[in-house]
Amino acid sequence: MVSTGDVIENPATGERIAFRTTAADSGGRAVEFDYFLDPGGFAVGKFDHVHPRQEERIHVRSGELGVRIDGDEWTATPGTRFAVLPETAHTVWNAGDDEMHAVVELRPGLDIESFFETMFGLARDGKTDRRGIPSPLQSAVLAREFRDEIRPPAVPGPAVNALTSVLAPVGRRRGYRARYPRYADRVSDER
Repeated sequence: MVSTGDVIENPATGERIAFRTTAADSGGRAVEFDYFLDPGGFAVGKFDHVHPRQEERIHVRSGELGVRIDGDEWTATPGTRFAVLPETAHTVWNAGDDEMHAVVELRPGLDIESFFETMFGLARDGKTDRRGIPSPLQSAVLAREFRDEIRPPAVPGPAVNALTSVLAPVGRRRGYRARYPRYADRVSDER
């Protein structure tokens, strides 16, 4: 479980998150973190995703953030603030030659921290492809567990639920989990 000040990194995607406020800190109202992207870095897969029940607010502090929201692409520069409403397809990537830094807030917090912990941990252990995507059965377990936090936009929520209700139990029987204690224990602390 992450705490304020914890830092997690995804070597496959070039992402780093430093938690400012956790869901526990805010009584579930929000999760806020410093979000860093290495040059060439991107949100997992650089595929669009939606947060079914969360609004995402982003404030770019330095660097250039490539943004795609509902198919519209643009570059956010330092000082740019924008929000992505629930159920809105979006993704981000580093559009510049330097590290990108933004402050991101997700409202409500839900359990997005555990999702990040697991995804980044899998990447650190080499259990994702070069885009940061885990195996299909691991992905099904994650999609089932974190269906309120994140999902692909191309597949409607009910279809994702139906598919993962079949595949996730198979994945769990094969040993895949949505949370691994070893990833929660390997969070670095830069306090």
